[in-house]
Amino acid sequence: MVDALLALVATLGALVATGLLISRANKDRLLYLIAWTFTQVGLSLALLCMTVGFLAGFNGVLFRVAELGAALIGPIWLALGMIELIARYVQVRFAGWLFAISYTVVATVILVLDPLKGELSKKLPKPGSTYDALPLLLIDGAHVVAVLALAACTGVTAWLASKRDQEAAELLIPVALVALAGVLVVSGTRGFLPAPLAVIALGGAAGLVWYGAMRTIPVYEDEEGYEGYEGYEGYEGRDEYGDGYRDEPATGYEEQGYAGARHEPVSAPTPPAQDPRRGELRFPAPVPAAPIDDFRFRDNPAGPTAVDGVGSAAGAAGIGAAGIGGALVPEQARPAGAPQAGLSRLADACGQITVYTLLDGREDAFDRLATDLVKAALAAEPDTVIFACHEVVGAPTQRIFYQLFRDEAAFAAHRQQPHLQRFLAESRTHVLATNVIELRLGPAKVPLPAPEFPGR
Repeated sequence: MVDALLALVATLGALVATGLLISRANKDRLLYLIAWTFTQVGLSLALLCMTVGFLAGFNGVLFRVAELGAALIGPIWLALGMIELIARYVQVRFAGWLFAISYTVVATVILVLDPLKGELSKKLPKPGSTYDALPLLLIDGAHVVAVLALAACTGVTAWLASKRDQEAAELLIPVALVALAGVLVVSGTRGFLPAPLAVIALGGAAGLVWYGAMRTIPVYEDEEGYEGYEGYEGYEGRDEYGDGYRDEPATGYEEQGYAGARHEPVSAPTPPAQDPRRGELRFPAPVPAAPIDDFRFRDNPAGPTAVDGVGSAAGAAGIGAAGIGGALVPEQARPAGAPQAGLSRLADACGQITVYTLLDGREDAFDRLATDLVKAALAAEPDTVIFACHEVVGAPTQRIFYQLFRDEAAFAAHRQQPHLQRFLAESRTHVLATNVIELRLGPAKVPLPAPEFPGR
């Protein structure tokens, strides 16, 4: 009777935690929360079957459901959620999903169809005495994979935190709690613990998963979303970029193979009213300028080009030059009377503004990726005229990319660049939402004279 009461209390607690996690996963549409929701459902079903078994006696259905939920689905999908949260490479996350889904399907079929042995009673059945060799091998495999994945993710997070990675430091405690939950799940389903301890272990694991999941979600003052940011009134995103820049959170780039993106647009928080520079653009903190190597002089012996948007004098002024890769040079570096090369080609110029809303605390990590992207564009994209990343004064989680290309061909070539694809894949964990605005060049000072347009 004591076992049944413990199981009932643990079941009620697990059901409450599961409901809360399902609600949050449905709201945020984060893939690791969805994976941990499967874990919570599995643990809740297992505890419910234990409660019924302790009261009325176990049978084949109750035993199989308990084993599927706690011994198979629980650890596998717990490890998958951890990989989705920690891994920064799309290949690792994709491999995790592929393995978890395929292993779960195959093992479920075998655990459901394999015949049982021995008699069942009101005592908690032991898998080793009830299942044959193949189901036990699959359960053991799930446990080994889960423990290794959880230990590896915890170790990587601790190592990154020791290197002063802010994101890893913030995730260290939630990751450790979830890893502990994995240990409790494996311990409670191996059959080594007595029934009361097994029930407590599974109930405690459900609570730790819920608490750890809540600690990984950024907390905003307005849980219903941000509204009324005057700096972006009238901007509407377009999804014509074709390479992952979408008017949706970066939790699901369709081209990168992700699903479950949140579809409600989220604007930036309203900045403080006392900030007189609200909505102004500025560049992130400068990084040391790269040594001037020969690729900057190949097409232009007069001097280096500017517009990398990060560390140059031109970039610090906003848009201070009109060329990348040696096609054009800043006015101060161009000798008097030198021809303004490439101006005739700007008549077909096109551009794009991409507004990123970052997750709280991910600004530095995103800025590092943006710096690498702009440097790569400087070295490899001669027809990208301007490529700059801005911060927004009064909105620390906003980043704005301004890009100007000589023509549609240069724009298309930019979309195929490997450094852009790498940026899209690695920055998705830092981005809450994006907004894209397509541009056509009109009368402008860039700072060289703009081409003639009808009506001027």
